[in-house]
Amino acid sequence: MKYKCAFSGSGGQGAGMIAKLICLACIKDEKQVVMTQTYGIEQRGGDSTGYVVLSDEVIGSPIVESDADIGVALSESVYQNAVEGMKPGGKLFINSSLIETQSERHGVKQIAIPASALAQEIGDIRVANIIFLGAIIGKTKMLKPASIISAIEEILGKKKPALLEINIAALNKGLEIADQEAVYE
Repeated sequence: MKYKCAFSGSGGQGAGMIAKLICLACIKDEKQVVMTQTYGIEQRGGDSTGYVVLSDEVIGSPIVESDADIGVALSESVYQNAVEGMKPGGKLFINSSLIETQSERHGVKQIAIPASALAQEIGDIRVANIIFLGAIIGKTKMLKPASIISAIEEILGKKKPALLEINIAALNKGLEIADQEAVYE
C-alpha cells in the first residue's frame, strides 16, 4: 500500500494540519511516512500545500509531482493546480462550499463535499479540514480512524483543548459522508 497525497488550501484553512495529522497517525500505525510543505510568499492568506507520502515499505522519494493519489482542494485559488496535480485514477476531494467552478479531468475522481457549510452546522468553520480528513480515511481506509483520533487528541488537544470535541465531531461527520459519489470521473 502506498499513497501520494497533496492537501491544498489558502493560509489558515488547515491543509498543513491535515498532513501533520496523517503523519502522526501513520507513525502510530507503524507505517512509513514523509511530509513536505510549500507556502506562497504572502505573509497571511497565501496558498499552501502539504504533501504526504505514506507506505508499508521504505519510501524512495518524498516528491509528489502531478501524480497524487489523494488530493484536497479547500479553496477556489488552489483548485486548478490541485486537479492538475492528480494522477489518473486519483481521488480529489473538493470543498464545494467555496469552489464554484469545477473542471472535468479525465480519470480523476472529484468528490464534492460542502465542508465549510457542514463545519458551520457543527459549530465552527475552522473544522472543515477535519471533515475532509474523515472523508479521506473513510473512503480510502488508508489509516485506522482510531489512529487519527489519537493524533487529533495529541496535536489539537494540546494546542486547543476546548476545540477537541468539535474536531472529533468533524472527523466523525467526514467518516459518515465518505461514501459520497464522485462528481466527475
